[in-house]
Amino acid sequence: MLQVVACLALLAQSANTNARTEAAAGFDERLKRATGPAQLKQLETWCTKNKLIEERKKVQEVLSRATPPAKPTGDASQRESARTAGDQARQAVSDFRDTRAKAVGEEIGKIIVWMKTEKYAPPEIRERMSVLIRGLLVDDESDRAALEGELKTIEHGERSPEELKKSASSFDTQLKALLKKFTAQIFVAVDKCFAAGEAGYAFDLYRFLLQADPDNERAHKSLGEQKVEGRWIRPFEQEQWRAGLAWDEKAGWVPIKTRARAEQGEVFDTESKQWGKEADLDRIHSEASKPWRMESEHFELLSTAEHATNVKLLARMEAFFLQAFRQYDLFFAGKGGGKNASLIFGVAPMKKKLVVNYYRDEKQFKEFAKPPTTWAAGFYSPAKHASYFYGRGQEIFVDLMQHELTHQILGEYSDGGGGGGSWLIEGAAVYLEYAAFQNGTMSLGGLKENRMVADYQRNLRANGKEHSLKNMLDLFGPGGNWDQGEINTNYRGAGAVVFFLMTFDGGRYRGDLIALLRDGYFGKPRPVEEYFGISISGLSYLMDRFYRDCEVQ
Repeated sequence: MLQVVACLALLAQSANTNARTEAAAGFDERLKRATGPAQLKQLETWCTKNKLIEERKKVQEVLSRATPPAKPTGDASQRESARTAGDQARQAVSDFRDTRAKAVGEEIGKIIVWMKTEKYAPPEIRERMSVLIRGLLVDDESDRAALEGELKTIEHGERSPEELKKSASSFDTQLKALLKKFTAQIFVAVDKCFAAGEAGYAFDLYRFLLQADPDNERAHKSLGEQKVEGRWIRPFEQEQWRAGLAWDEKAGWVPIKTRARAEQGEVFDTESKQWGKEADLDRIHSEASKPWRMESEHFELLSTAEHATNVKLLARMEAFFLQAFRQYDLFFAGKGGGKNASLIFGVAPMKKKLVVNYYRDEKQFKEFAKPPTTWAAGFYSPAKHASYFYGRGQEIFVDLMQHELTHQILGEYSDGGGGGGSWLIEGAAVYLEYAAFQNGTMSLGGLKENRMVADYQRNLRANGKEHSLKNMLDLFGPGGNWDQGEINTNYRGAGAVVFFLMTFDGGRYRGDLIALLRDGYFGKPRPVEEYFGISISGLSYLMDRFYRDCEVQ
């Protein structure tokens, strides 16, 4: 009997040892993913639970350097409550994505099996399923490839109109059941985001939903859209529609009653209110004294470029405007906080349009825009309340334009300001300048997609010279000279600081960075450490570790 007990004890001890060994093997990866105080404390608790004594000491060492407290401020408790609410919103989004990734993939698989059995796969249905699979409802790359592979093998059999109608009805029923489950999960997460004052996350969820379910009424109406002639349109388009104009993706604004003329190669000049051949009108408006004048919801574009380029510009700028509102949501929220969704979703009109001047070539740009430096390809002038750019034919300097438009949006909304220092102003613009379209929707992507921040990390890991967070604040705080030193190094450093503060610790301090940005633009910034509750030395250490040692998406 004693031998049996001893044997069981040895087995238990062995099991505990194996569990600790297995946990220890995963410790390094967990440590790389823990980028801030909250995540590090969670890891410390995990080490204690798994009896990893040496590993816990490593975490405590990082924490001791990461969290020397800043001088307490009166709103420290309020800021921590806001961070906790933000944690809950992000968790709701994460829970939705985790649940959706598994459950929805299985449901799509069932529909594909049914399609194969029924031999029902007309082109429009095949494309609809492909869109759902391709990065919208299925995250895992191998799962996507498997489902798309199965979809391609389905044969579409011949059938009578009655049989086709019956199959279409059955498909619609199955798809609606899938989307109903999917949307119910999204709306739970959306409500939690609003409750936490994190409307930006709700905005993301609504747009994600519309990619999967393009006609979802609640999502469209929440974004301020109304349905007209089968299309969901935003507030300004509704005004234009009432005035007799409709937006055409190729022709721009056209009169509804005569829009068939656009198909014949004509374009409509909204200023002269006349149709004409595109080439003829482009010649007239190629002179700086007679530019094209075109409006969108938030912009007034004056351009000497070709009409086709201007249409693309307006569409791009509007998409970028919404992305800027989404990322810096609390900047625009005012007294309503994160619950002021009308502003955050870009629904409420601004006091005035953002004026953008666009020239057909560099020569014209330098002659009439008079850029502040000889090398500039675009700039925003707070004094003139306008931005200025040029292109080469249909080539648009997208990154530069989005950088300067960030300055313009923040500057015009706040009527100037910028008292937080050039590191903050320029960093906020670098953070947004690489926004790009993915699956038809503009988004930022991650660190790899932000080329300037990716270069910063690459140089730092190769022991190249880059600014630390402390360097940036010392050199380019209020009153600092932005033009000192190597300008590209300054831009990389500013972008790296803002990217870090927006994303470290799972994005927990995003609201603090936006509060600092807002206070800076409205002329009442306070010391940086007061916003984050962490000393400058602690933040600088965390940022250096973030780029050198951590796994950042």
